[in-house]
Amino acid sequence: MSLLRLVKRALATQPWAVLAAAVRGKSHERTGQPCQDAVAWRHTRQGLLLGAVADGAGSARLSEVGSELAARHALDHLETALADPATWQDAAQARTRLRAAFETARAALTAEAQQRQARPADLATTLLVCVAGADRLWAAQVGDGAVVFAGADGAWRALTRPAAGEYLNETVFLTSDAALERLQIETWAGPVRELAVFSDGLQMLALKMPEAAPHAPFFQPLFAWFRQVPDPEAARAELEAWLRSPRVTDRAEDDLTLLLARRRD
Repeated sequence: MSLLRLVKRALATQPWAVLAAAVRGKSHERTGQPCQDAVAWRHTRQGLLLGAVADGAGSARLSEVGSELAARHALDHLETALADPATWQDAAQARTRLRAAFETARAALTAEAQQRQARPADLATTLLVCVAGADRLWAAQVGDGAVVFAGADGAWRALTRPAAGEYLNETVFLTSDAALERLQIETWAGPVRELAVFSDGLQMLALKMPEAAPHAPFFQPLFAWFRQVPDPEAARAELEAWLRSPRVTDRAEDDLTLLLARRRD
């Protein structure tokens, strides 16, 4: 059996099916800039799902580096911390681990900036992280974007919400002085059926403002389609095509990143 088939078989036995994509926005296509978003996810041996979405600042010259580093280092830290599953049954310990994941990611950006003889602000990025189990969801966030989910009743709820900066249309970045003071850490205790994490490029479509409540007509058809997908990895190109379609880009200029997850059971 080929390695690819072995990997697909292993993923199919995981309790979470995951589909994620990040595409360059219209504004970056016009200017020739790369996609400055990053998305990453992992399964743990304890059956948990770790997910991260990061949105590099458009004004930062190394933001695509910062977003990738922040997502990767945050998940590296959490994967190690989850070696003891009891950690996530204690709220205080869980909050400490999530905060430490953001501290680790922030330190990685500072170290990378020093190596490149740049400023940490040159790698500015937001960061959203989630840890999802069958009956508990933790989320942490610095900056805009959101983590939303549907529980057993099928109702969509926002666990984290976009964080506004001091000025209009400004957000908080992981490299900001007040980043850790503005860190959101939230939990949901109960069944989690479906989950979505997205960057600010999708906010006006996915959230009802100003309350930042999930817009159910955005998520319901997405997950109706996702439930019919036999191979999430093979469907990534279809998700990317949808993110690039006029239905989305007519209302969004920024890079677009979306992580979808659903319980197989």
